Amino acid sequence: MRAIIQQFFTGVLLLALSSLIVSCKKDTITTSPADKLSFSTDTLTFDTVFSSLGSTSLYFTVHNPNSQRISISNIRLAGGDQSIYRLNIDGHQANEISDLEIPANDSVYIFVAVTIDPTNENNPFVMYDSVLFETNGNEQKVVLQAWGQNAHFFYGEVINSQEWFDDKPYVIIHSILVDSNQTLTINAGCRIYMHAGSRFYVYGTLKVLGQLHDSVQFRGDRLEYYYIDDPGNWEGIHFLRSSRDNEINYAVIKEAIVGIRVDSLKETSAPKLTLRNSVIKYTLSSGLLGITSDIYAENCLVFSCGEWNAQLEYGGNYEFQNCTFANYSNIVINHQRPVVRMSNYYYYQDDQGDHYLPADLNASFTNCIVYGSLENELDRDARNESQFNYTFDH
Repeated sequence: MRAIIQQFFTGVLLLALSSLIVSCKKDTITTSPADKLSFSTDTLTFDTVFSSLGSTSLYFTVHNPNSQRISISNIRLAGGDQSIYRLNIDGHQANEISDLEIPANDSVYIFVAVTIDPTNENNPFVMYDSVLFETNGNEQKVVLQAWGQNAHFFYGEVINSQEWFDDKPYVIIHSILVDSNQTLTINAGCRIYMHAGSRFYVYGTLKVLGQLHDSVQFRGDRLEYYYIDDPGNWEGIHFLRSSRDNEINYAVIKEAIVGIRVDSLKETSAPKLTLRNSVIKYTLSSGLLGITSDIYAENCLVFSCGEWNAQLEYGGNYEFQNCTFANYSNIVINHQRPVVRMSNYYYYQDDQGDHYLPADLNASFTNCIVYGSLENELDRDARNESQFNYTFDH
């Protein structure tokens, strides 16, 4: 019996030693030049980045496909500290590190961000660098490239009368305001890029003069692929109480929270906003919001809005000719509210109770389409204290 027990323990010991030897062998670091790294991409590409504005971070993975640990002697940006790129290597915020080990068949992440300094060029330009890897006498690299563009920058400015042309994009950071009794004219082909949290305020007058094949575009300033048509990247265009005689023709307004908001009735014979041949799309909330306002719209398309496509609150005068308002759920929009909402009052609550302020509503839709996936796409919210007039003709 003792011999059997001794044989059993001897076998267990040999098995344990064998496992330890194998484990140690797997845990050794390879020094063979034949053992190299592999990468999730050979070129990391940033879409257009405006000069002096940082981009989002992109990343790639560094993989050790070998059966033993591998030690990377050095990882560094080829451009060093003067590079426009910045690295985060396996959780370390640094543009160069040494002796980084990767276990067998494992990976590490390298995050990359970029800021492009302005130059004198008006057209897009590409800026290159690379991340270099030294391992077992081998040198490997991942190329970094970013398309950059100069722009006209506005940082929270109040502007007087001026005219914009399509020589370079216009980037708005911390909002912009067209002052009272001043006119901003935006010519065909202009591209206006709005930074997160920014709004295009108009106290005075805005004239957008796009053309059939050369529209004016308003959108967010994040141009990476996954920000395209992403609702809520900026606040929207806001026509304030003193604003008047505004015209928008052949414009595309997208990715805002509210595409266009128009406050208060007109102060001249012309509508407060005349909107023609324009598209409002991919808004987080409403596409077109009028609050006791005066809007004329012709040949416009409003679609893929997070709430209402046309929200006509607290009365006002509205005329729509040959316009389409359409909504249905998609990858970025969950369609839950009717396409068109109209109300003839404003509600608020205080210590005295509920209050309803009346205002007459007059709205006409001629040769228009109101379409969506809900049973009812028309929200008519009326009270008897004021008029509630609307017509649908063809």
